[in-house]
Order: sequence, then C-alpha cells, then structure tokens
Amino acid sequence: MVYGVILAAGIGKRMKTKEKKQFLCINDKPILYYSIEKFLTIKKIKKLIIVINESDKNNKVILDLINNYKDLIYDQKLFLIIGGKERYDSVFNSLSFINDYFGIKNNDRILIHDSARPNVDIKDINKLITSLSKYKAITLGYKLSDSIKCIDKSKNVIKKVNNSVDRDTYYLISTPQGFSLKELYNCYLKFNKNRNKYKITDDLQIIEYYSKNKTYVLDSNKLNYKITTQEDLNVLKYIL
Repeated sequence: MVYGVILAAGIGKRMKTKEKKQFLCINDKPILYYSIEKFLTIKKIKKLIIVINESDKNNKVILDLINNYKDLIYDQKLFLIIGGKERYDSVFNSLSFINDYFGIKNNDRILIHDSARPNVDIKDINKLITSLSKYKAITLGYKLSDSIKCIDKSKNVIKKVNNSVDRDTYYLISTPQGFSLKELYNCYLKFNKNRNKYKITDDLQIIEYYSKNKTYVLDSNKLNYKITTQEDLNVLKYIL
C-alpha cells in the first residue's frame, strides 16, 4: 500500500504573518489545499494523512477541510492527526499512527510532503512512486545552476568567501520524499534513542544515518519550491 503524508504542523516564523503560511490563501484557496488535492488525484495513494498542530484543531481552514472531505474521512481514505514540536516529531507521529492503526507491511511505501510546497507536479509524484519499486529511499530534487560559494558564518550583510564549490555535484532537495515504510519506521526508532547525535533537516538523512541502504534523487520540476518568505508567496501567486 502507498501512504501519503502532508506535514502542516509548522509555525513558519520566517513568513512573519499572523496566519500560518499553510493556511494563507492563493487565488482564494488555502496553500494546504493545493497539495491535498494533488495527492487525492493519485490513485496509487490509498491513504492520505494530514499532520496538523494541536493549536490548529479549531482553525477555520482545518474545520472547513474536515467538512469538505467528511466523506473521505468517513471512508478512512483521509486522516488528520496531531504533529509534534519538530518536523521529525510530526513524521514519527504519522509513522506510529500507521503502525498502530494498520500495521506496517513489507511492501508498504510512504511519501512525505511539506504543505509549504503547493506547486509540486503530479507527474513527479507518480514517478517517485514508480521509483519506489526499486529504491528504498528517494527524493525529488534538481541540479543547481548558480555558482556556489562557501562563506564564513556571520550576521553581517557582507560576508567573507572562503572558497568556491563545484555545483555539478550538488542538488537542491524538495518533497515529497519516498520510502520503504518499514525501513523508514525502523530507522526512526533508532533515531529516537539519541536525537541529539545528528541534526536532521529532512527524512532522507534518517536513512543515511541509520540504514545501510543508499538514498537517491529524482530530477524534478524546479518550480516545486518551498514557501518561506513573503517574496516566495508573491512569486507563486504569479506562477499560479
């Protein structure tokens, strides 16, 4: 079975808006809805889990979502669960929910997606699912085209360049990221025993640190970027 997980429990401090970025509207539609609608069109995804913050249970966007998708919720196609303090807590909550509610089987696969990436391409999601028949951990991403400089860590506007980096060996990583569900869950159990050992910014790192399996990148649409600032939001409004 293929599970989809959309992470929507983040706070989004860098956005500097009163409303959380996943609830902001583009063309009168909350950003969160764009990802949900795309995932629901993919027949291979049998169960879709939306991870929200405890404080957002009574948010109008969430209440409207429950009302709009009540049939899918009733049919156990769509689920809403509570996330955790950090991103990896929310991911583990979703993995634990699947294990407790359905049981994790050897051939189960999972896609984990950030709700702040509403412009993900459906074709790329389908390619990712197909790739999971061969790979246990694979993510969407794209090759860098700009020059890269390694700089000194500084709060100054002008920073010192230490050296240049060969851009041909670097990719920008996006989501969804796809996994063997059993492999990811087992690696998360290992990670939870000592969370301070590594700094985790995406789920691929969980496999890299706690599994013998290699991780892979699938070339994908460059416009699948993460909304982090108001400028990102304005650009996406223009694109859509």
